[in-house]
Amino acid sequence: MKKTKLLLVTAFLLTATGVYSMADMFKNGVLHFDYKAEELAPAEAAARVQLEKDLAALIAIPPGERTFDNTIMGYERAFDKYGNALGMSGFLSYVSTDKNFRDAALALQMQISQYMVDVATRRDVYQAIRQYTDTNPRLDPVQAKLVKEMLIGFKNSGMELSDEDLEKFKALNKEKAEYVIKFDKNIQEYKDPLAVTEEQLKGLGADYIQKLEKTEDGKYLVTLDYPDYVPFMLNADDESARKALEFKYNRRGGEENVRLLEKTLTLRRQIAHLLGYNTYADLKLENRMAKNPKTVMSFLKDLQKKLKPLGKKEDKEMIAYKNEKTGKKSRTLYSWESGYWSNKYRKEHLELDSEKIKEYFPSRVVIDGMLELFGGVFGITFEPVDVPVWHPDVKAFKIKDSASGELIAYFYMDLYPREGKYKHAACFGLVEGEEKQDGTYQIPFVAIVANLNKPSADTPSLLKHGEVETLFHEFGHVLHNALTKSKYSAFSGTNVSWDFVEAPSQMLERWAWDPQVLKKISKHYKTGEPLPDDLIGRMIAAKNFGSGGAYLRQDFFAQYDMTLHTAKITPDSTKLYFDLTKKIRGLPLTKGTIPQASFGHIMGGYDAGYYGYLWSEVIAEDFFGEFKKNGIFNPETGLKFRREILEKGGTLDEEEMVKNFLGRPAQSEPFLQSIGLNREAL
Repeated sequence: MKKTKLLLVTAFLLTATGVYSMADMFKNGVLHFDYKAEELAPAEAAARVQLEKDLAALIAIPPGERTFDNTIMGYERAFDKYGNALGMSGFLSYVSTDKNFRDAALALQMQISQYMVDVATRRDVYQAIRQYTDTNPRLDPVQAKLVKEMLIGFKNSGMELSDEDLEKFKALNKEKAEYVIKFDKNIQEYKDPLAVTEEQLKGLGADYIQKLEKTEDGKYLVTLDYPDYVPFMLNADDESARKALEFKYNRRGGEENVRLLEKTLTLRRQIAHLLGYNTYADLKLENRMAKNPKTVMSFLKDLQKKLKPLGKKEDKEMIAYKNEKTGKKSRTLYSWESGYWSNKYRKEHLELDSEKIKEYFPSRVVIDGMLELFGGVFGITFEPVDVPVWHPDVKAFKIKDSASGELIAYFYMDLYPREGKYKHAACFGLVEGEEKQDGTYQIPFVAIVANLNKPSADTPSLLKHGEVETLFHEFGHVLHNALTKSKYSAFSGTNVSWDFVEAPSQMLERWAWDPQVLKKISKHYKTGEPLPDDLIGRMIAAKNFGSGGAYLRQDFFAQYDMTLHTAKITPDSTKLYFDLTKKIRGLPLTKGTIPQASFGHIMGGYDAGYYGYLWSEVIAEDFFGEFKKNGIFNPETGLKFRREILEKGGTLDEEEMVKNFLGRPAQSEPFLQSIGLNREAL
């Protein structure tokens, strides 16, 4: 994600993803996390006073004395200082066990988001920047890119509007910021567990059942968190229980989130029109690889056309299998049964049981193997380190350069679910790499936050192979953040175009399918044996089982997002969700559900950008082709990728970085072939 300080403030939400780089956040050279709820508001108030002083000093510089350092970097550093005063509080709102703290941090984010609207729309600050840029100063390419993106950011924060329109713009953005925060909070705090009997848990393993909380009348509570929901939907034999849980799951966020989404869509469209864009998607795509909505929709519809026959074939086979087993004559697969029957089919015909396979993937073994593997490929080492953390479950590491022994970054892993914690898997860049004023380099601090199965009294934490892929994926983001050498934090690590940011992380997933790697990262938790060769062979042979449907689903999400953000009037988001699902995916949704109420991506971060997952996966597969060609453990190829992609961050245009690594532009054929489409379908 690109994030100059101006782009940060025009996001109108200060979180833990990018501005912390000053000394006050550190104790003895490392981050601390001992913040108290009652300290947050006074710290922000003092920081706000300091920010106003810093901006006043920026404005007061005489026009003839303006330089890149005192004006452009002065602006950037002012917001660094402001973010530093809040330390890790934004990040802790996602991971703290203290509900009072989480509530206080979220309430403060709401206030900050309102304040940031005002800061981002100050004409006096904009005029100070323009006094410098209008002199057409001689800049190096990276400085020029920073200034260009800063000016786009100012334009998109309303600086070219009339005074009257600017006030409208500010009001719209303040309202929008409030809705985005409420939407996220509603998902994070939504609870509606399903109480089931022991009989209704038939099909689930003992390790799953013993982790469930029980009610006073002896029933078991299945929550809507991933570690509960996914295994239940794949394995529970009781169809009525699966149907009930799926209904609850796809109502997360509630009707309020539907209203918040639709209100936000209206506000975004009004904001885009004020700024002179046809649609909100045009506004968001101006500075991305795809450039415009037409290119995106062409990409998505072409992919849909190529995937549709494969998806239909898969669905037909699965419906026939279901009918064979049930004796019924159903003509479709419902949302509460598609995962269950696919899993049954995998066990019977592909001889793949995800519950059995996960016995070979204790999380500790997977993590150790992953660190050793990618350490060798990219020329780095990982050392456990005793530093402050935010929860006893969190593990911390130093990342060092193998050749020089130089400290490169600090890395945290927070892998298990708990009350109030962020519900998905994500990488958080806590401190970005950048050159400090004294000429030294600020090393990055990075964290993976996930929700893997917790260890129990009898078994260690065991990962499904899909969770292994997720871990590798998030680790790709870690390396992107940790190995940066960007001079400016605005271009540090994952501060790249949204439709490129997933490419390195998606590339790392490919290693999770290599036979040698699978041997390296597996060890049965009872016998100590690695994955057997025949099982590895079956896993790889079945890699693309259901890929047509899976990628059509991703294509649907992307088209839904783009359709919402190019519509001339705000559509009924539920009706559009159901209609597009039927058109693209071809399978019915459960009546009464509102899946978009928990589609957090399109409310923050991936709005008009969800297509980036598919767009960047095409690039990722082409990247991995270079490793396959030269050997996937080849350190020379790894070093080239480190130098040309990971270290560069956003300092170059993404197309140029791709060409520098591949020697040519990216091509889609490797991706399409990798998911099972034959050459005739391409």
